[in-house]
Amino acid sequence: MATASRKERPGRYGRFGGQFVAPVLLPVLDRLEASFNAAWEDPAFRRTFEDLLGRFVGRPTPIFETVRLASVNGGARIILKRDDLTFNGGNYANSALGQCLLAVRMGLGSLVTDTGSGQNGVAAAAVAARLGLACTIYMGSSDAQRHPSTIKKMRAFGADLQVVEDADRTLSAATSAAIRHWMGNSATTAYLAGAPIGAHPFPAMVGAFQSIIGRETRLQLLEAGVLPKAIVSAVGGGSSTLGIFSAFVDDRQIRLIAVEAGGEGGEGKPHSARLAKGQPGIFHGAETLVLADENGQIQPTASIAPGLAYPGSAPELAHLVERGRVETLTFTDEDARQAVLRLAIREGVLVSLEAGHALAAAERIARHYDRNDAVVVMVPSAGDKDLDIIWAENCK
Repeated sequence: MATASRKERPGRYGRFGGQFVAPVLLPVLDRLEASFNAAWEDPAFRRTFEDLLGRFVGRPTPIFETVRLASVNGGARIILKRDDLTFNGGNYANSALGQCLLAVRMGLGSLVTDTGSGQNGVAAAAVAARLGLACTIYMGSSDAQRHPSTIKKMRAFGADLQVVEDADRTLSAATSAAIRHWMGNSATTAYLAGAPIGAHPFPAMVGAFQSIIGRETRLQLLEAGVLPKAIVSAVGGGSSTLGIFSAFVDDRQIRLIAVEAGGEGGEGKPHSARLAKGQPGIFHGAETLVLADENGQIQPTASIAPGLAYPGSAPELAHLVERGRVETLTFTDEDARQAVLRLAIREGVLVSLEAGHALAAAERIARHYDRNDAVVVMVPSAGDKDLDIIWAENCK
């Protein structure tokens, strides 16, 4: 299928981003961009969005200092940004709400989306139910097998869940299936992006809706008198990472650290470290950093946390890494699992395996600072969905 590129148009982050899609979708993207820009400048739309963020999503979420965990590790204080405490879908609820409100404003009656860990699917299904939109969700069969509880929750909200058996049967395959669905039904259906990836304007839209995380965190830290040494976030699609980083990009004294999934670890084994080890390429409608071989073929990804197992990166995040503003670290499945267990045992807080990667990194980083310093960890979702995985691994 022929594709079109608009390198001169908005939506570029340095050399990354753009629109690399079938020509038939360009007018659809133009309409979406115009509708989003008008909505984001409309005080009534913003008031509705912010009102529902409070009453339906459960914002603002608190920051939470770990006392026993930090004392055991030594070094800097470790502070969590608790988006796991939102009502449905963790941080994904922020963007799902914004995009669903936009779909209603555009007169669309249904939406389609994809999910890996299930959190974006739960968020989309819940918001769609609240706003009266039909909802179709694609999920790779490998991810579906690992997260039966999230499937039940999506279906409880009335979503039509489609299990994908294509390719690697994970998030990448689910995204491809959802985009195909949208291409055939774009006159009546909105594609809900779970992350700031894909063709413009999706990265800009998701980034705007998720920026609430950074604004809240900055204000909460200022009120607490805390100037952190580092903000740490695990990277899947990048929604929570860019969300929390957005308010600190211009503060050069604060390190921004993106943590990627190293899978089982070991040379030559599959991983999901596309920011650290990827190469420029076109993936799902945008130019970004991707995991691909010398022939440009997408490589399989691996992670104990399905939300991190995606071969492409957010274009804006790829740009921030390339210009040196964002650092990258890689942690293994076992690193993440042990970090989740340590936090649960010592603090009574159960976070997702995605957050476990960031927590493992924060524990290591904190040791290089003293008790007067602080490291902030983004917690995008709760760990209930991962209990079976954590328990099964713990019993081996």
